[in-house]
Amino acid sequence: MHAHAHAPARELEEPSKVLSFLAALADYAAAFTISGESTLAPARRCLIEALARGFESLRDPRLARRIAPIVPGAVMPGGSRVPGTSLELDPVQAAFCFSLMLTRSAGGDARLTPDGARAVGSLGPILTLADYQARKATMEGKPPPKVRDVLAALLKALEIQGAILALDGEPSPALATELHCACAAATAIATAQLGGTRAQIVRAVSWVGNDGAPHVDPESRHAGERREWAWAETQRRAVLHACRAAGSSHASFLTAADLDLADAAGGVFGTRYVLPQKKPFGTAIIDRLAGEPQAKDAARVSARFGAAVDRHFPTRQAERLKALFATPQRLDDLPVNELIAALVTNGAR
Repeated sequence: MHAHAHAPARELEEPSKVLSFLAALADYAAAFTISGESTLAPARRCLIEALARGFESLRDPRLARRIAPIVPGAVMPGGSRVPGTSLELDPVQAAFCFSLMLTRSAGGDARLTPDGARAVGSLGPILTLADYQARKATMEGKPPPKVRDVLAALLKALEIQGAILALDGEPSPALATELHCACAAATAIATAQLGGTRAQIVRAVSWVGNDGAPHVDPESRHAGERREWAWAETQRRAVLHACRAAGSSHASFLTAADLDLADAAGGVFGTRYVLPQKKPFGTAIIDRLAGEPQAKDAARVSARFGAAVDRHFPTRQAERLKALFATPQRLDDLPVNELIAALVTNGAR
């Protein structure tokens, strides 16, 4: 008990480099505000393109078989829905399924920039967790999260990944590094989505730092499929860590065990990350995306989305979806559960 009583003082008075880094990351995930049409527009395009990619990927029967509950038939009514399917799953498995859909389709598309690819990869846990929260809030008579909340969370996840990779300094980071960065970003944002405190976010991301990345043998003839699985697995772990941390009893302070775990995460996140004078997390990547030409890309994304829904959904539902997405700005104030309700199928994938 004595160590627990002094844990907060150690955090404030003698912060390690790792803990300072994780605390800055947690503050950004929990409190940084993103808004504005020019800022949200790239995230909106990313959302629409990601949905198109997910619907396209379901045409592959090998992948479609893997979009399922862990235990056959173990669905969760009122849980997170997987777009393009009729599945209702727990948020952890739903994040895996949707992330796998997005990763598979993104595999061979050279038109997607690295920033865009990372944003697509972060959407699985953010959107499926938001759907669960929105459905729960609606049942409890509370305001559900809106699509604009998902867009802002997606941009913050992308910014976190970019900041970590920039501090790492490697122009072409190893897959394990990218997996850890993706998992750390998604974990921080997912914990914040669940209302996690600063301490809970630090705790969750510390677990990521001590959680080995899935191994992918680049020489294996199954390397591509294994890589897809590894990316989806990191997003599943992100929601798992977030749920565990947000439900922990020590909400407002870090215990001695937490501080030791944060220090142990230094091999992945910390000892080489010396915080610069300016804040490490801001809007650098967001601003760059907002400054890119939009009109031509928006038209391409819209056409791809229209083609994907035409192939995947019944005619009437496809027409309703194209009408809903015809003016993307109107999506921002739509409750997330209403958006997902329009994107699921009725009893078939």
